[in-house]
Formats: sequence, structure tokens, C-alpha cells
Amino acid sequence: MKLSSGWEQSVYVLLILARLPENRTMSSIALANRLKVSPSYLKKIIKSLVDEGLLRSTPGKNGGFSLNKELHDISFYDVFLAIEGRGRIFQSQGLLQNFIGSESGKAKRCAITSALDEIENTLVRTLSNVSLAQVADETQYNYNLGYLDEWIDEMD
Repeated sequence: MKLSSGWEQSVYVLLILARLPENRTMSSIALANRLKVSPSYLKKIIKSLVDEGLLRSTPGKNGGFSLNKELHDISFYDVFLAIEGRGRIFQSQGLLQNFIGSESGKAKRCAITSALDEIENTLVRTLSNVSLAQVADETQYNYNLGYLDEWIDEMD
């Protein structure tokens, strides 16, 4: 399985916006410049985060984006749903009947589908158990984020 680049960009957008002072917003252009990513692609990602309720959009001259939830209330799975969608991660194509042949009778539960269902359930549980607050805390512990905070202050 491969997560889109939008998933990682989303996590960093959320981590940056979590460092904003209260009642502050940041533009998608500023975020794209900081992350050195495509502004047009990041706008699509941010729209998905707003639609999912993770970000708040403030219109107007001084508008921009801010967190709509606290980091401890946002899991990796929440970000996954916003960016990758709500459909099943692994969707069977129903190939078992073709594999065994129609002469073999009606297909029972496919071992491949069962295994993929178990993998998907494990992935969902794992992603759900990691909050962005945990990631922010670990990042804060491992790195000096003073330059990031200075950059945010300069955005005023």
C-alpha cells in the first residue's frame, strides 16, 4: 500500500497550524512555501482537511486556515480518511470464482480477502492509535523548532 504525498503534507500542515497563536490563521501559500510543495496541490489537500472538519477556513483579507480540533483529537486515521477517502483500503475484485473455475461450484470465503480484511482492520486500529499530539510531542523533543516558531511570528 502506498499513501499519497498528500497524506504526509497534511500531517505537516496540521503540525504547523497547531503552533499558531490563538485566533491566528495562515494562508495555503505560506504553508506551501514553508513545505516547498505545490501550492495548487496543497490547496486541494487543505480543502479536504476543511471538508473533514480538521481545519477551519477563515475568509477575507486576513483569512487563512487554522485547526478546528486539538491535536490530541486528531489521529493519523482521521488524516487518512480526509486525504485517502472513506472507501475500503483493500477491495476484492471477486476473482476467486474465476480462479477456481465455475466447474468447482460456488466459491466460499476467499482466503485472500480474509487476510486483506485482517490487514485493513490492523491498519485502521494502528492509525487510530497515533494522535498528532504524540507526533508533535516527539518532534518537539527531537528537534529545535525555534526556527519554525520564528517563521510563524514573521508571518504577522
